[in-house]
Amino acid sequence: MPPPGPPVRPMPTSAEDDAVAWFVRLQDEEATPGEREAFEAWLSGDPAHAAAWREIERIWGGLGEIRPPPAMAPVPARRPPRRLWKPLATAAAILLAVALAWQALPTGLLADHRTAVAERRVIPLADGSVVELAPLSALDVDIGGERRHVRLIAGEAFFTVAHDPSQRFVVEAGGGRVEVLGTAFDVRIDGAAVAVSVTHNAVALRAGRGAPAQLERGQAARYDEAGVSPVSEIDPEAVASWRQDQLVFHDAPLSQVLAELGRYRRGHVQLIGRDLGARRITAVFDARQPDAAIATIARSLDLRLLRATSLFVALADW
Repeated sequence: MPPPGPPVRPMPTSAEDDAVAWFVRLQDEEATPGEREAFEAWLSGDPAHAAAWREIERIWGGLGEIRPPPAMAPVPARRPPRRLWKPLATAAAILLAVALAWQALPTGLLADHRTAVAERRVIPLADGSVVELAPLSALDVDIGGERRHVRLIAGEAFFTVAHDPSQRFVVEAGGGRVEVLGTAFDVRIDGAAVAVSVTHNAVALRAGRGAPAQLERGQAARYDEAGVSPVSEIDPEAVASWRQDQLVFHDAPLSQVLAELGRYRRGHVQLIGRDLGARRITAVFDARQPDAAIATIARSLDLRLLRATSLFVALADW
């Protein structure tokens, strides 16, 4: 087993990012009744939203322990002027983002193989197969005897599997598994779902209570505890472009784009504004320059780029 390395930390979910944005917006005395109604609709629209809001309230209450006590902090005679509200709100959002980003327990701490931010690793296996592990990923390996079995705990990996007609190669990830004899394919854990893309030969997917599905070269699918999604056609040459330091996005939500860029830079990017995470992005970014990518996104979407430190930045729509 390799020497201990940095643990893999999960970043805040889009629900938590939305909760921070709502928290900041509702601090404004000029928040309209329509905005408050929209917040109530968001809150009741998904159990994950309610859970994220409770977490924000819990964290904000806990942060009171590290903020100056009333006797030490000056008490304003009235609410800060409008021109001061946005900087104060931004500071509150970043404070919450810092707490969210660092409170999660490490994932993959005891994994056989793991990668840190911006780190990729090539792992030769005993059967002749090769795994390329993407940044912030973790993998367990059980190869030998009559077993060819690995488990992707977090992140993403590209597998080039040595052909063996007598022994299947099995990748467990999320609530399902990928079974092959000899092929090349990419597996990515994306929240509660797992995405699989095939570049050579074929794989079989098994997940949930649904029927198994087979993917051929140039096909992709996702699975979760409910089963396997419909198969989609893809460009096999574009699969796992991260292996060539390219991050390719086609009509992807901003929240997904920032989550991927977060694998290549330390810290967290906070969205401040309604529905910013749903904005769509089509672009190709250099994985070696994530900060340049974030600056490009800010310009293209006409957002303000706010920096608290090199680790914690925010994109705001005001």
